[in-house]
Amino acid sequence: MKNDPQQPDSARCSGIGVSAGIVIGTALVVGRQAGPAPDVALAPEEVDAEIARFNDAIRMSYEQLEDLKRRVEDILGPRDAAIFDAHMMLVADQMLLDEVTERVRSECKTSEFVFQEVLDRYTSALEGLDDSYIRDRLADIRDVANRVIKNLRGEETADLASLSKPCIVVAPDLSPSDTAGMDRVNVIGFATELGSRTSHTAIMACSLGIPAAVGVARVTESVSTGDLLILDGYKGLVIVDPDEETLTRYKQRIHDQGQWFKNLARELALPAETIDGFRVRLAANVERPDEVDFVKKNHGVGIGLFRTEYLFVNETSLPTEEQQFAAYRKTAEAILPRAVIFRTLDIGGDKFLSHLELPIEMNPFLGIRAIRFCLAQPAIFMSQLRAILRASAHGKVRIMFPMIATLDELIEALSYLERAKDELSAEGVPFNPHLDVGIMVEVPGAALTADQLAKHVDFFSIGTNDLVQYTLAADRSNPDTSYLYQPCHPSIISLIHNVAQAASANNIWVSVCGEMAADPLMVPLILGLGIHELSMSPVGLAVVKRLIRRIRMHEAEALVQEALTCGKTAEVVELCRQFVVRVDPEIYAD
Repeated sequence: MKNDPQQPDSARCSGIGVSAGIVIGTALVVGRQAGPAPDVALAPEEVDAEIARFNDAIRMSYEQLEDLKRRVEDILGPRDAAIFDAHMMLVADQMLLDEVTERVRSECKTSEFVFQEVLDRYTSALEGLDDSYIRDRLADIRDVANRVIKNLRGEETADLASLSKPCIVVAPDLSPSDTAGMDRVNVIGFATELGSRTSHTAIMACSLGIPAAVGVARVTESVSTGDLLILDGYKGLVIVDPDEETLTRYKQRIHDQGQWFKNLARELALPAETIDGFRVRLAANVERPDEVDFVKKNHGVGIGLFRTEYLFVNETSLPTEEQQFAAYRKTAEAILPRAVIFRTLDIGGDKFLSHLELPIEMNPFLGIRAIRFCLAQPAIFMSQLRAILRASAHGKVRIMFPMIATLDELIEALSYLERAKDELSAEGVPFNPHLDVGIMVEVPGAALTADQLAKHVDFFSIGTNDLVQYTLAADRSNPDTSYLYQPCHPSIISLIHNVAQAASANNIWVSVCGEMAADPLMVPLILGLGIHELSMSPVGLAVVKRLIRRIRMHEAEALVQEALTCGKTAEVVELCRQFVVRVDPEIYAD
């Protein structure tokens, strides 16, 4: 992005816009690690008071975490609040506390110095392990260490769940649980140094409707708490202490943004239909039953992706079949008369079950994840299949297998489904024996053999986040390779085109599910490729519907034909940009 000539470079920090919107507010910088503790010797008579100071800091830290967990539980429920259990266990670890106390007494050193040394030793032993779950635990340890040391020093630890006034949060990084627990009234936006367009934190920000930018280099160095900021979530831009002209310009954009949202609201009840009468199905991606009422009330669409992982992660044991059935039935009944697609457990990669002792993988994104995990754990898979089938007696339920790479995997997954049906039939348990079954096409191998796979399923759902990642060999959670997240890359267009043609030839329907579906730039391209349904985070539905209603299908098809001749991503992006600006110029109004 070009620099604004009226702003010095030092006052601007650029990153990736991941949640649309513009806000102006005061900065709150959080998450800066406490500086190194000085190696200060204590007099022997000071040791008892030092140990008492340490115990007070530990008690304070535990109470803070307990309070934070309670408030997050009130807002989002016990499953999201469970993330704090590991933090509280670490603070209460008696072996750790005894080691620190004994060293303070024997070495006559300050407790923050000893505590930091002890935890540094733990983290150093784990840092060499290439495992996402271990890295998550390292982050927990560092977060707890930072909290305890700040309490020892009398420094205030920001509590994002309960703030006294509106602010824009600036941090090195925010975990999904941090984002979920934010004060939704007073956190008006956030910017982080780490993160990518498809990271879970970015997706959470979109779901909450909080303007956000990630991958903003050196933003914590450039911003101090109390600074006036402009956060542009469209462009991923943070402007620090803007001049009056810049401030006036952005205030006008915020005013225009408010009018834009009012216009969107007026179109919510209208059908998602092109000017020339092509009806598009819109659906929402959710991961909790309590999100369904909002989707139904505000958008009147079905659920194109229900992420079932929420029942499994951050738990001390596996959910039973009955627990799963209760959640799936509640969802199916709530969304009626619309349908819900339950994706079977997509675990692995960057999502792990802490209570299962699974082997450490050198590259978990290419390892035992999603359908591979389920096929390797038949008992877990069968329990989920039975629960989903039972829920199908109470609503319009569809089932979808993630990360299918080969026809053999699909056949094996379908055999387990048939076995689950046979068991329920023998037990006299009601279910819909004819429920639709589909797969997520998110591996290039599946996209290239879509014609074979289509003969065995009722629908395809193209998971563009992973399809882009695997096709271009770029970790979508790594900010250093975020430039390779290119949904408009000619290879991606060709793969989606192949899947759409295979679906049409075999008389099955196909959807696009992922960030690509919610990007206005991509929508004309997707429709022109012959896609029947778009499934996305609920916050993207209104904008996408508005754009669909301004498109002519034959023009979108012509766009695809031109895009298929391009050799570079930039050429496709420019074609799409020109198309969208022509049919709905307000979307990219600056």
